[in-house]
Amino acid sequence: MQSLKLVFGTSNTQPLGSDDESFESIYQRAYKPFVRTLYNHPEIPITLHYSGSLFQWLEKHHSEFIDVLSEMASRKQLEFLGGGFYDPVLPLIPHTDRLGQIERMTTFLRKQFGRRPRGAWLTELVWEPSLPSALRNSGMEYTFLADYHFITAGLSGDDLYRPCITEDQGKTVVVFPICKTSRWKLLTDSPEDMIEHLRDLACEDENKVVVILDEGERLGGTADSYRIAYEEEWLSRFLNLVKKNRDWLEPIHPWRYLKNDQPRTRAYFPSTSYEDMMLWALPAAKQKGFRGLSESVADGIGRNGYLFGGFFRQFLARYPESNLMYAKMQYTHILVNQIRGDKYRKQAAREELWRGQCHSAYWHGPPGGIYRNTLRKQVYSALIEAEKVTRERGVFISSIVSVDFDMDGLAEYIFQGQSINAYLHQRGGRLFELDYLPVSMNYLDTLSRQEESYHDPEQRQFIYDSYEKRTFVDHFWESDYGPERFFRGDVPEYCDVGHSLYRVQDLDREHHALSFVAEQELRPGVVIRLEKSFVFSGATLRVQYRFSNTGTEALSCMYGCEANFSFASDAVRALEVHVAHEDGSKQEIGPQEKVVQKVRELRYRDLLNGAVVRVALSAPVELWSHPVYSVSRDVVGYVEGFQHCCSVFRIPLELNPGEDEQLLIELSLKTE
Repeated sequence: MQSLKLVFGTSNTQPLGSDDESFESIYQRAYKPFVRTLYNHPEIPITLHYSGSLFQWLEKHHSEFIDVLSEMASRKQLEFLGGGFYDPVLPLIPHTDRLGQIERMTTFLRKQFGRRPRGAWLTELVWEPSLPSALRNSGMEYTFLADYHFITAGLSGDDLYRPCITEDQGKTVVVFPICKTSRWKLLTDSPEDMIEHLRDLACEDENKVVVILDEGERLGGTADSYRIAYEEEWLSRFLNLVKKNRDWLEPIHPWRYLKNDQPRTRAYFPSTSYEDMMLWALPAAKQKGFRGLSESVADGIGRNGYLFGGFFRQFLARYPESNLMYAKMQYTHILVNQIRGDKYRKQAAREELWRGQCHSAYWHGPPGGIYRNTLRKQVYSALIEAEKVTRERGVFISSIVSVDFDMDGLAEYIFQGQSINAYLHQRGGRLFELDYLPVSMNYLDTLSRQEESYHDPEQRQFIYDSYEKRTFVDHFWESDYGPERFFRGDVPEYCDVGHSLYRVQDLDREHHALSFVAEQELRPGVVIRLEKSFVFSGATLRVQYRFSNTGTEALSCMYGCEANFSFASDAVRALEVHVAHEDGSKQEIGPQEKVVQKVRELRYRDLLNGAVVRVALSAPVELWSHPVYSVSRDVVGYVEGFQHCCSVFRIPLELNPGEDEQLLIELSLKTE
């Protein structure tokens, strides 16, 4: 007799950094009606995954929902999947954190619902070959991957409807394939057509299984899906049809399916995720080329097992900002694991570290990811909080450490102070992270604008940055270009010294001082030497500039010091921008495009955090100021999002051979 087993359920999560309104909206439109519908069909076994952070929100705001899940679990209708508690991409985090996050979720589910999970959900289905040993060492016996993974592992035909076994270092796990075709028929085909589709897959093999595990948001997250799923009762009708066809269609929990011992195909999966993710990981130009190539293949992108896109770690190369968050996470992991003798402090620090490992901000796809300013802010806030916990009161001493922080083969220099952390890079001698510890905020969480494959120049004008938008970025311009060209990224540099490698001239750890020097020939006989000396004290950073003409000809150019600072929002309630002039007068310029003369001081009032970022100069300068917006795309279309404020302090340089000129810039932070 022909038969078919069905594993049905959803995976549910919301990124850390989303506001309560977003959580509440998706709860009311998707999570609540889905479970309410399931509650009325107790005969149907369902497989569910909720991230730990979503469980925490539900406990706080809708404990009655947890109670309903507990009742459904007690009547053995639900099987919960484990995984990383704070929804990390497991291959991206240190091995001990993989084990810790999985155990954190396992403990929560066991205490809350009375049964430990045996299976794990993999965030974004990101797979690397080292995962089986980590999963098995955490007590996980099975997991799920897309059927795309099975195809890339060389499987085909009915093997795409049976779990296989894979291993690492002798540790095995069973992997269920998620059927893409069946999953995408949810809500698009009628319930009757869906049942007929499943009937077509039935066969004499009693072990054949179709796995339909979809994102919870797809069942109600939009107005159309809510109307179809619940107002037109698609889901309820489908579940009723499943019950009516129990003679050949058996809904089943994955753990019960695996209780029947049987030989399994062995497979080894390359470093992959689902098909779209592998496309998004590629640079924009390669995405377009890959699409063109795939369109010439009948089975589409990757469905033949020979075409691969990128893989998840390539997001770290595509977006320097992603790599810096990743580096911060790895560095914080080291600090946390250096805590000795205080298990409660270590546990508190580790919890914040794990929160900072939530995957959403580290990559870009339709949900927005790294382009969503608030998600990055949440990651940095958690990691800074973790670092603060590692610092033992009365013992921690401010210092400058040198370490290859961003894993580029060069040493970076980090001032770790009582109030601030300041990270300096040899490339450009610039500041690339500025943590203000009292408010756990990185004010250099900026984002450079880059080309995306979905950018259509026929629809709008796009602006791209040719360098990372940091602070104390040096520019030398031969002509006096206007601000409009600079804001468009269209000002040619007189020389590239500001983006080249600076040499460390002196490192005075005792006095918390560091100086860089760079020298470059602008044209025959004209040579500029730039020294930048950084001195740290409390929550203040002083930068002494010395410009020297070491050539044989006169130097005449315009110098610009670019300073970028990131804030959560540019709304009136969130941010104010003020300047003070040479004559002592003050002016509010707002986070708007402005050109202001004779400026001696610039202040950003971060109203959301109650903090002030102040830049003071030893000489009056011309200020160019403008807010920077990125254009990304989410599920509804183009989104223009505020990223940071850009300021350029401009002074003319007129130096004869042997002459020099100095400029002092003081950057300080304080709470209001």
